[in-house]
Amino acid sequence: MAVAPLTAVVAASVVAIALGGAAAADVRLALALTAAVVVGAALVLKPSFLLPMLVVGVFLEVVSLGGLGLVPLIAPVGLLFLLAAALRPGTEIRVGAPLVWAFAYAIWAYASGLWTVSLDGTAYLIASLAISVVYMLCFAALLDNERELERVLYAFTFAALAIGAFAIGVFALGFSESLTEGRSTGGTGDPNVFAAYQVVALPLAVVLADRAQKRWERVVVYGAILAVIGSVLTSVSRGGVLTLTALTLLLLVAPARTFFRSARHKAIFATAAVIAATVSLAASGDQILPRLESVFGDDAAETAASRGSGRLEFWAAAWRSAHERPLNGLGYGAFRDVSNELIVDTPGVSFQHFELRPGGSRVHSAYLGSLAELGIVGLALFLGLLCSTALALRRTAKRARAAGRYFVMRVANALLLSLLGWSIASVFLSSETSRPLWIVVGLALALPKLVPKGPPRDTAVRL
Repeated sequence: MAVAPLTAVVAASVVAIALGGAAAADVRLALALTAAVVVGAALVLKPSFLLPMLVVGVFLEVVSLGGLGLVPLIAPVGLLFLLAAALRPGTEIRVGAPLVWAFAYAIWAYASGLWTVSLDGTAYLIASLAISVVYMLCFAALLDNERELERVLYAFTFAALAIGAFAIGVFALGFSESLTEGRSTGGTGDPNVFAAYQVVALPLAVVLADRAQKRWERVVVYGAILAVIGSVLTSVSRGGVLTLTALTLLLLVAPARTFFRSARHKAIFATAAVIAATVSLAASGDQILPRLESVFGDDAAETAASRGSGRLEFWAAAWRSAHERPLNGLGYGAFRDVSNELIVDTPGVSFQHFELRPGGSRVHSAYLGSLAELGIVGLALFLGLLCSTALALRRTAKRARAAGRYFVMRVANALLLSLLGWSIASVFLSSETSRPLWIVVGLALALPKLVPKGPPRDTAVRL
């Protein structure tokens, strides 16, 4: 018997014994191990599938195997492939401003463990940040051609289509166990987070619709665009609706070549957007419109809705905490554990429409949360990360256009729009370690590799 087949037989036997033992101990653990084996085997056969898998894992974070979500299961695999890539000649990460700001932010977050008021809360959020940094580095290092970039866009689009269609179906059929106060969540458990994820995918799906060559592919991609718009409306997320409206308007008013190959494709998108919004509002307007009144309605309605969710109380407590600890804050992830105490001690907080959360709550704003937990320094670093990523994407779009790489140009512009949407949604979300943001940062670092070398001043570090 040849050595390779013998090795395969031994490896298969070891895996079978391990899975059998795990099944005897815990069926969920066996399922988790099986999923890990399947993912590992797929990546060994086709390593380029890692990046689409990372994207899909983000959108399906709610799925749990053996008590673990998909992201904690996939992230270590990504780290292993990242380490393996370090041994492969030619793999590189562009050392641009976003990478510098990202590591400065991470170092400050880790350092906050020295003064945190909640070591458990800080340890938890630092672990989440570590996973996000792995995501960023995987995309920055492993993406090196347009075909892989196209696969990433397909992953975003298909994942958004799947959870968007699920969310719309659940909303239309009224499955209360899958809804939050009558709002669709796409299985994430939080309609605001779900809407933010969908908004990030929208500009990428628009670019992919122009890229698709086959008719069925274009049909699926435009179906995803319809599902994204409809599902954001059924989520009835104030931040989601505001962001969706802003991005749709920007897609429509920007020159066609910025995101589309022609004015015809832009007109198709405009038609799809109108159809999605009209159908969603016609089918369930009696449920959607009353909730959306707080988005475009009067200040009193918005204030009542915000107080009902407790957001204004948490913001007031976070602002008070920031005044008490302006330089370094409470410590990364520490706000939740002391939020109830802070709210009780904050003057002017009304408990008429608000009850304290048993386990506390995060700030529900990435910017105010950064200020409260990491102080002025942390907020400056977080804003630096966002601004440097936006500038990097804009520079790449200009270089790609000058070099005739129009697909890369449109993707860079779409990612810039996705980043803008995420930044708007983050006014209402504690999204500092959310994976979509860090994927965009990683892609901003990777895209310059797809443009012929020229005047840009970025340096590169070999892995």
